[in-house]
Amino acid sequence: MPLRHATRRRAGLFLLLAVASLFASTAARAADSWPARAITLIVSFEPGGSTDISARAVAQALAVELKQPVVVENRTGAGGRIGTKAAALARPDGYTLLWGSGSSLTAAPVLYPDQGHVATLVPVSLGATQSFVFVTNPSLGVRTVQEFVALAKRQPGQLNFASAGMGSSNHLLGEIFLAATGAPVVHVPYKGAVMAKDAVIRGEAQLMDEVTSPLIGALRAGQLVPLFMTGERRDPAFPDIPTAAEAGLPEMTIQGFFGLLAPAGTPPEIVARLNGAMRTALASEPVAKAFGNLGFTTVYSTPEQMAARIAEGRATYARIVKARQIHVD
Repeated sequence: MPLRHATRRRAGLFLLLAVASLFASTAARAADSWPARAITLIVSFEPGGSTDISARAVAQALAVELKQPVVVENRTGAGGRIGTKAAALARPDGYTLLWGSGSSLTAAPVLYPDQGHVATLVPVSLGATQSFVFVTNPSLGVRTVQEFVALAKRQPGQLNFASAGMGSSNHLLGEIFLAATGAPVVHVPYKGAVMAKDAVIRGEAQLMDEVTSPLIGALRAGQLVPLFMTGERRDPAFPDIPTAAEAGLPEMTIQGFFGLLAPAGTPPEIVARLNGAMRTALASEPVAKAFGNLGFTTVYSTPEQMAARIAEGRATYARIVKARQIHVD
Protein backbone atom coordinates (compact mmCIF):
# COMPACT_ATOMS: atom_id res chain seq x y z
CA MET A 1 0.00 0.00 0.00
CA PRO A 2 1.48 3.40 -0.94
CA LEU A 3 2.55 5.45 2.03
CA ARG A 4 0.15 8.30 1.29
CA HIS A 5 -2.83 5.85 1.20
CA ALA A 6 -1.85 4.34 4.55
CA THR A 7 -1.48 7.81 6.03
CA ARG A 8 -4.93 8.81 4.79
CA ARG A 9 -6.43 5.63 6.17
CA ARG A 10 -4.88 6.20 9.60
CA ALA A 11 -6.06 9.80 9.56
CA GLY A 12 -9.60 8.67 8.72
CA LEU A 13 -9.54 6.12 11.53
CA PHE A 14 -8.31 8.72 14.02
CA LEU A 15 -11.12 11.06 12.90
CA LEU A 16 -13.77 8.37 13.42
CA LEU A 17 -12.39 7.59 16.87
CA ALA A 18 -12.35 11.27 17.75
CA VAL A 19 -15.98 11.71 16.65
CA ALA A 20 -17.06 8.59 18.57
CA SER A 21 -15.24 9.86 21.65
CA LEU A 22 -16.90 13.25 21.30
CA PHE A 23 -20.37 11.68 21.05
CA ALA A 24 -19.69 9.45 24.06
CA SER A 25 -18.43 12.42 26.06
CA THR A 26 -21.46 14.52 25.08
CA ALA A 27 -23.87 11.69 26.01
CA ALA A 28 -22.14 11.24 29.36
CA ARG A 29 -22.39 14.96 30.14
CA ALA A 30 -26.07 14.95 29.15
CA ALA A 31 -26.76 11.99 31.43
CA ASP A 32 -24.90 13.67 34.29
CA SER A 33 -26.97 16.86 34.00
CA TRP A 34 -30.30 15.10 33.47
CA PRO A 35 -32.97 16.21 34.14
CA ALA A 36 -32.50 19.87 33.36
CA ARG A 37 -36.07 20.58 32.21
CA ALA A 38 -39.60 19.20 32.22
CA ILE A 39 -40.23 15.56 31.32
CA THR A 40 -43.16 14.45 29.16
CA LEU A 41 -44.91 11.27 30.26
CA ILE A 42 -46.98 9.88 27.39
CA VAL A 43 -50.22 8.07 28.20
CA SER A 44 -51.68 6.35 25.15
CA PHE A 45 -55.25 6.19 26.47
CA GLU A 46 -57.96 8.72 27.25
CA PRO A 47 -58.13 10.82 30.44
CA GLY A 48 -60.00 9.10 33.24
CA GLY A 49 -58.99 5.58 32.29
CA SER A 50 -56.87 3.32 34.47
CA THR A 51 -53.61 4.08 32.62
CA ASP A 52 -54.19 7.82 32.93
CA ILE A 53 -55.22 7.67 36.58
CA SER A 54 -52.17 5.68 37.66
CA ALA A 55 -49.83 7.81 35.51
CA ARG A 56 -50.92 11.06 37.12
CA ALA A 57 -50.38 9.75 40.64
CA VAL A 58 -46.86 8.58 39.78
CA ALA A 59 -46.00 11.70 37.73
CA GLN A 60 -46.54 13.97 40.73
CA ALA A 61 -44.27 11.85 42.92
CA LEU A 62 -41.58 11.58 40.23
CA ALA A 63 -41.60 15.36 39.83
CA VAL A 64 -40.79 15.73 43.52
CA GLU A 65 -38.00 13.17 43.33
CA LEU A 66 -36.46 14.46 40.08
CA LYS A 67 -37.00 18.15 40.92
CA GLN A 68 -38.49 18.84 37.49
CA PRO A 69 -42.10 18.88 36.25
CA VAL A 70 -43.39 15.57 34.87
CA VAL A 71 -46.20 16.44 32.47
CA VAL A 72 -48.73 13.78 31.47
CA GLU A 73 -49.61 13.98 27.78
CA ASN A 74 -52.55 11.90 26.48
CA ARG A 75 -51.88 10.74 22.92
CA THR A 76 -54.90 8.61 22.24
CA GLY A 77 -56.20 6.55 19.36
CA ALA A 78 -55.94 3.13 17.74
CA GLY A 79 -56.32 1.26 21.03
CA GLY A 80 -53.23 2.88 22.54
CA ARG A 81 -50.99 2.18 19.57
CA ILE A 82 -50.51 5.81 18.51
CA GLY A 83 -49.15 7.02 21.83
CA THR A 84 -47.01 3.94 22.34
CA LYS A 85 -45.41 4.38 18.92
CA ALA A 86 -44.78 8.08 19.60
CA ALA A 87 -42.94 7.19 22.79
CA ALA A 88 -40.93 4.41 21.14
CA LEU A 89 -39.76 6.75 18.38
CA ALA A 90 -39.05 9.73 20.63
CA ARG A 91 -35.58 11.13 21.18
CA PRO A 92 -33.81 8.89 23.72
CA ASP A 93 -32.69 11.68 26.02
CA GLY A 94 -34.84 10.91 29.05
CA TYR A 95 -37.28 13.75 28.41
CA THR A 96 -40.01 11.69 26.74
CA LEU A 97 -41.18 8.58 28.57
CA LEU A 98 -44.13 6.20 28.37
CA TRP A 99 -46.50 5.11 31.11
CA GLY A 100 -47.39 1.82 29.49
CA SER A 101 -50.21 -0.62 30.14
CA GLY A 102 -50.36 -4.37 29.77
CA SER A 103 -52.77 -3.79 26.90
CA SER A 104 -50.38 -1.82 24.69
CA LEU A 105 -47.26 -3.71 25.74
CA THR A 106 -48.50 -7.29 25.52
CA ALA A 107 -51.74 -7.56 23.54
CA ALA A 108 -51.21 -5.10 20.68
CA PRO A 109 -47.80 -6.50 19.58
CA VAL A 110 -49.36 -9.94 19.24
CA LEU A 111 -52.17 -8.75 16.99
CA TYR A 112 -50.68 -5.92 14.94
CA PRO A 113 -47.64 -6.51 12.71
CA ASP A 114 -46.82 -2.78 12.72
CA GLN A 115 -46.15 -2.84 16.46
CA GLY A 116 -42.59 -4.12 16.27
CA HIS A 117 -41.33 -0.84 17.71
CA VAL A 118 -42.95 -1.75 21.04
CA ALA A 119 -40.26 -4.38 21.59
CA THR A 120 -37.59 -1.67 21.39
CA LEU A 121 -38.91 0.21 24.43
CA VAL A 122 -36.63 0.02 27.45
CA PRO A 123 -38.41 -1.14 30.65
CA VAL A 124 -37.65 1.01 33.68
CA SER A 125 -39.94 -0.31 36.42
CA LEU A 126 -43.38 -1.70 37.00
CA GLY A 127 -45.60 0.68 38.92
CA ALA A 128 -48.92 -0.95 39.68
CA THR A 129 -51.09 -3.98 39.14
CA GLN A 130 -54.84 -4.29 39.32
CA SER A 131 -57.42 -7.00 38.88
CA PHE A 132 -59.96 -6.87 36.08
CA VAL A 133 -63.64 -6.97 36.97
CA PHE A 134 -66.37 -8.29 34.68
CA VAL A 135 -69.54 -6.23 34.90
CA THR A 136 -73.01 -6.10 33.40
CA ASN A 137 -76.00 -3.76 33.39
CA PRO A 138 -78.38 -4.13 36.39
CA SER A 139 -81.42 -4.13 34.08
CA LEU A 140 -80.30 -7.52 32.80
CA GLY A 141 -81.34 -9.05 36.11
CA VAL A 142 -78.32 -11.35 36.51
CA ARG A 143 -75.91 -11.47 39.43
CA THR A 144 -73.57 -14.38 38.66
CA VAL A 145 -71.54 -15.74 35.76
CA GLN A 146 -73.84 -18.74 35.52
CA GLU A 147 -76.93 -16.52 35.25
CA PHE A 148 -75.31 -14.33 32.59
CA VAL A 149 -74.20 -17.30 30.50
CA ALA A 150 -77.63 -18.93 30.76
CA LEU A 151 -79.28 -15.70 29.57
CA ALA A 152 -76.83 -15.33 26.68
CA LYS A 153 -77.53 -18.88 25.54
CA ARG A 154 -81.27 -18.24 25.62
CA GLN A 155 -80.67 -15.18 23.40
CA PRO A 156 -77.75 -16.16 21.13
CA GLY A 157 -76.17 -13.18 19.41
CA GLN A 158 -78.43 -10.68 21.17
CA LEU A 159 -76.04 -9.56 23.92
CA ASN A 160 -73.00 -7.37 23.29
CA PHE A 161 -69.57 -7.42 24.90
CA ALA A 162 -67.93 -3.96 24.96
CA SER A 163 -64.16 -3.49 24.94
CA ALA A 164 -61.72 -0.57 24.87
CA GLY A 165 -60.83 -1.48 21.30
CA MET A 166 -59.91 -4.35 19.02
CA GLY A 167 -56.79 -6.03 20.34
CA SER A 168 -56.90 -4.37 23.76
CA SER A 169 -56.20 -6.53 26.79
CA ASN A 170 -59.83 -6.35 27.90
CA HIS A 171 -60.88 -7.51 24.43
CA LEU A 172 -58.60 -10.54 24.66
CA LEU A 173 -59.59 -11.22 28.25
CA GLY A 174 -63.21 -11.14 27.13
CA GLU A 175 -62.34 -13.68 24.45
CA ILE A 176 -61.02 -16.00 27.16
CA PHE A 177 -64.33 -15.60 29.00
CA LEU A 178 -66.38 -16.38 25.88
CA ALA A 179 -64.23 -19.42 25.09
CA ALA A 180 -64.42 -20.72 28.66
CA THR A 181 -68.17 -20.29 29.04
CA GLY A 182 -69.40 -20.77 25.49
CA ALA A 183 -71.53 -17.62 25.83
CA PRO A 184 -72.74 -16.54 22.32
CA VAL A 185 -72.05 -12.83 22.83
CA VAL A 186 -71.08 -10.29 20.13
CA HIS A 187 -67.88 -8.27 20.60
CA VAL A 188 -68.29 -4.51 20.02
CA PRO A 189 -65.05 -2.45 20.21
CA TYR A 190 -65.23 1.15 21.49
CA LYS A 191 -62.68 3.96 21.46
CA GLY A 192 -61.44 3.44 24.99
CA ALA A 193 -62.57 1.89 28.25
CA VAL A 194 -64.53 4.97 29.34
CA MET A 195 -66.74 4.76 26.27
CA ALA A 196 -67.15 1.02 26.74
CA LYS A 197 -68.19 1.55 30.37
CA ASP A 198 -70.73 4.19 29.36
CA ALA A 199 -72.15 1.82 26.74
CA VAL A 200 -72.81 -0.84 29.37
CA ILE A 201 -74.35 1.70 31.74
CA ARG A 202 -76.67 2.88 28.94
CA GLY A 203 -77.54 -0.71 28.03
CA GLU A 204 -76.02 -0.60 24.52
CA ALA A 205 -73.75 -3.43 25.64
CA GLN A 206 -74.37 -5.97 28.35
CA LEU A 207 -70.85 -7.05 29.37
CA MET A 208 -67.38 -5.59 29.72
CA ASP A 209 -64.21 -6.12 31.69
CA GLU A 210 -61.77 -3.50 32.88
CA VAL A 211 -59.33 -3.00 35.71
CA THR A 212 -61.11 -1.85 38.83
CA SER A 213 -60.22 1.84 39.19
CA PRO A 214 -62.29 3.37 36.33
CA LEU A 215 -65.34 1.36 37.45
CA ILE A 216 -65.28 2.11 41.18
CA GLY A 217 -67.77 4.99 41.03
CA ALA A 218 -70.24 3.12 38.84
CA LEU A 219 -69.97 -0.01 40.99
CA ARG A 220 -70.62 1.89 44.20
CA ALA A 221 -73.52 3.77 42.59
CA GLY A 222 -75.12 0.53 41.46
CA GLN A 223 -74.84 1.48 37.78
CA LEU A 224 -72.92 -1.71 37.08
CA VAL A 225 -73.29 -5.22 38.52
CA PRO A 226 -70.02 -7.10 39.12
CA LEU A 227 -69.86 -10.77 38.16
CA PHE A 228 -66.30 -11.58 39.28
CA MET A 229 -62.75 -10.24 39.59
CA THR A 230 -59.64 -11.80 38.07
CA GLY A 231 -57.35 -11.50 41.11
CA GLU A 232 -56.13 -14.42 43.17
CA ARG A 233 -57.84 -13.00 46.26
CA ARG A 234 -60.94 -10.91 46.83
CA ASP A 235 -60.42 -7.15 46.75
CA PRO A 236 -60.74 -5.72 50.30
CA ALA A 237 -62.59 -2.72 48.80
CA PHE A 238 -65.18 -5.09 47.26
CA PRO A 239 -65.21 -8.17 49.49
CA ASP A 240 -68.53 -9.42 48.06
CA ILE A 241 -67.20 -9.82 44.50
CA PRO A 242 -65.99 -13.41 43.91
CA THR A 243 -62.65 -14.21 42.31
CA ALA A 244 -62.42 -15.92 38.93
CA ALA A 245 -61.61 -19.22 40.63
CA GLU A 246 -64.63 -18.86 42.91
CA ALA A 247 -66.77 -18.15 39.85
CA GLY A 248 -65.57 -21.39 38.24
CA LEU A 249 -63.07 -19.76 35.88
CA PRO A 250 -59.59 -20.39 37.35
CA GLU A 251 -57.94 -19.83 33.94
CA MET A 252 -58.98 -16.17 34.20
CA THR A 253 -56.77 -15.33 37.15
CA ILE A 254 -54.98 -12.54 35.27
CA GLN A 255 -53.92 -9.08 36.42
CA GLY A 256 -53.42 -5.86 34.49
CA PHE A 257 -50.20 -3.93 35.00
CA PHE A 258 -48.74 -0.49 34.39
CA GLY A 259 -45.19 0.79 34.33
CA LEU A 260 -42.55 3.21 33.10
CA LEU A 261 -40.59 2.75 29.86
CA ALA A 262 -38.12 4.78 27.81
CA PRO A 263 -37.20 4.90 24.11
CA ALA A 264 -34.46 2.60 22.86
CA GLY A 265 -31.03 4.18 23.20
CA THR A 266 -31.80 6.04 26.41
CA PRO A 267 -28.49 6.19 28.34
CA PRO A 268 -28.22 3.44 30.99
CA GLU A 269 -27.38 6.10 33.58
CA ILE A 270 -30.74 7.80 32.99
CA VAL A 271 -32.61 4.47 33.09
CA ALA A 272 -30.91 3.67 36.40
CA ARG A 273 -31.76 7.13 37.77
CA LEU A 274 -35.39 6.71 36.70
CA ASN A 275 -35.57 3.28 38.30
CA GLY A 276 -34.31 4.70 41.58
CA ALA A 277 -36.78 7.57 41.35
CA MET A 278 -39.60 5.08 40.75
CA ARG A 279 -38.61 3.13 43.86
CA THR A 280 -38.83 6.29 45.97
CA ALA A 281 -41.98 7.60 44.28
CA LEU A 282 -43.89 4.34 44.69
CA ALA A 283 -42.96 4.21 48.37
CA SER A 284 -44.18 7.77 48.97
CA GLU A 285 -47.29 8.47 51.01
CA PRO A 286 -49.17 10.34 48.22
CA VAL A 287 -48.82 7.43 45.79
CA ALA A 288 -49.67 4.85 48.44
CA LYS A 289 -52.79 6.81 49.37
CA ALA A 290 -53.87 7.42 45.76
CA PHE A 291 -53.30 3.82 44.72
CA GLY A 292 -55.03 2.51 47.83
CA ASN A 293 -58.12 4.65 47.18
CA LEU A 294 -58.26 3.53 43.57
CA GLY A 295 -57.70 -0.17 44.07
CA PHE A 296 -54.18 -0.38 42.62
CA THR A 297 -51.48 -2.56 44.13
CA THR A 298 -48.12 -0.77 44.14
CA VAL A 299 -45.38 -2.84 42.48
CA TYR A 300 -41.78 -1.68 42.08
CA SER A 301 -39.45 -3.80 39.92
CA THR A 302 -36.08 -3.89 38.27
CA PRO A 303 -36.00 -3.32 34.50
CA GLU A 304 -35.29 -7.03 34.06
CA GLN A 305 -38.33 -8.03 36.11
CA MET A 306 -40.54 -5.72 34.08
CA ALA A 307 -39.17 -7.17 30.83
CA ALA A 308 -40.01 -10.67 32.07
CA ARG A 309 -43.56 -9.58 32.97
CA ILE A 310 -44.08 -8.16 29.48
CA ALA A 311 -42.73 -11.31 27.81
CA GLU A 312 -45.01 -13.50 29.92
CA GLY A 313 -48.04 -11.38 28.98
CA ARG A 314 -47.25 -11.55 25.27
CA ALA A 315 -46.95 -15.34 25.44
CA THR A 316 -50.34 -15.57 27.20
CA TYR A 317 -52.11 -13.39 24.65
CA ALA A 318 -50.41 -15.15 21.73
CA ARG A 319 -52.01 -18.40 22.91
CA ILE A 320 -55.42 -16.71 23.13
CA VAL A 321 -55.14 -15.19 19.66
CA LYS A 322 -54.17 -18.54 18.15
CA ALA A 323 -56.83 -20.54 19.99
CA ARG A 324 -59.64 -18.07 19.18
CA GLN A 325 -58.30 -17.30 15.67
CA ILE A 326 -58.55 -13.59 16.30
CA HIS A 327 -57.70 -11.37 13.34
CA VAL A 328 -57.70 -7.59 13.03
CA ASP A 329 -57.55 -5.31 10.01
